[in-house]
Amino acid sequence: MSRLYALDLARFVAMLLMIQGHVLDALVMPSVIDVTEPPWNIWSWIRGLTAPVFLTVSGAVHVFAAKRDAEGRIQASTLERRMRWAVTILVIGYLLVFPGKRVIDLPYVATEGWHTFFAVNILQLVGAAMIVFVALMQTTRSVADMGRRAALAVAMILACSPLAHLDAVHAMLPMWLQPYLTSQYGSLFPFFPFASYLFLGVVIGAHLHALPAEARDARLVQMGVRFGVPLTLLGYGLLYGLVAMGVPQSSIDNADSVLLVAARFGAVLVIFAGAVKLLRATWTLRSAYILFGSKSLYIYVIHVVLLFGTPWWDGIGRTQAKSMTLGKGLAVLLVILVATLALAWLIDKYQHAAMAESTRRRLRAVMVGALIVMFSIAW
Repeated sequence: MSRLYALDLARFVAMLLMIQGHVLDALVMPSVIDVTEPPWNIWSWIRGLTAPVFLTVSGAVHVFAAKRDAEGRIQASTLERRMRWAVTILVIGYLLVFPGKRVIDLPYVATEGWHTFFAVNILQLVGAAMIVFVALMQTTRSVADMGRRAALAVAMILACSPLAHLDAVHAMLPMWLQPYLTSQYGSLFPFFPFASYLFLGVVIGAHLHALPAEARDARLVQMGVRFGVPLTLLGYGLLYGLVAMGVPQSSIDNADSVLLVAARFGAVLVIFAGAVKLLRATWTLRSAYILFGSKSLYIYVIHVVLLFGTPWWDGIGRTQAKSMTLGKGLAVLLVILVATLALAWLIDKYQHAAMAESTRRRLRAVMVGALIVMFSIAW
């Protein structure tokens, strides 16, 4: 068994937690969800782990998916697929927040609208990180070399993060590039430091790749116990200890915090260990973990469209933002969750259906044409 089912499970659980977090945060009244009080402070803490889990798993998966030629280089076809997918993810990420209903509306978009458009969310981050991944890994001659380069990338990202957030650094950059450096322009996931999780995943994947397949789950548990637990306790202990000493919490407990990256990565390792244990108890469901885990980006896009809508129509997350009781919010969550998973399942069926490649090309052309029409004339 070479597939890491535990990572499929961890990614699937992260997707479920992400959906419930987005839906409840968007719909339920703030008077109900108070993240400064239990249990919502724990809920908020868990929400902060979903992106790190997803990114770390993605990095590890890239290691096992990178097919190499006789000379040890990653096959050109693999790199091309990665690059096409990265560009596709970037385009989808920006289309979801397109600042107008039609292309001809763009000259009239206010500055605030452009800031919203260029803000880096998870899709933009993944796309940019994958482009960097391809650039760094295309000349590697082995998986071990890939792991070493990924470790160097992590060190550089974390070392540069404090500099990236300085006004003197990002203020001189163009508007579209600034949000990749800092959260000051509305980014939820700036490249610095969030891309480090993906490359940490590559480091983990390279380490696991060197082990016999039957030893990998045990090593994940070992990493969670030996490194994850101490790193989590030390990271969060330092964070809240500094707050108790008078350091402003906003300066160290934020999206730009390197200390928070370390603490969350420790928690990710613990989650991986827990996923191994949970997998053993739910082994018969592993095919579902593979299906939905591998469709994580589809799941993200589908639930965002169902919740918030598109440039052409508003979803319930906009029309009834933060206005529901917890009960109603949970009901909507159930509907969106079931619909999202059902659509992801249908997409998987389409991808594995016996269909001529020419037919698939025509279907893609129709969808692209429909997008062009919608961005041209809207309705």
